[in-house]
Amino acid sequence: MVNYGTALARAKAIKTNWNEEEYIAKALITWADSDYEYELEVENEGESDNEFTAWIEENAEALAREAAEAKGRNFDELIGIDYENDYIDDDAAFDEGYWAACEE
Repeated sequence: MVNYGTALARAKAIKTNWNEEEYIAKALITWADSDYEYELEVENEGESDNEFTAWIEENAEALAREAAEAKGRNFDELIGIDYENDYIDDDAAFDEGYWAACEE
């Protein structure tokens, strides 16, 4: 078995952009009633960027209406959708895979 440091160095040599891959972490849906604007934060729970954005685009108004109802407000309009990105933690994925392989 290759030691951890050597295995990590080899993996990083193969992939030069280590920890530079981004993914959509959450969507911020902005909606308004007659008085204020509100933001609803929806976390991406492991879907691909395309799946997540498609789902958000399809369900944004319904999600905003539910949030308005929960706040006791009237939903007047959907203002917009913004997405926040985060980086894929390749170090954690590598650690998990390495130690799983050691246990086999």
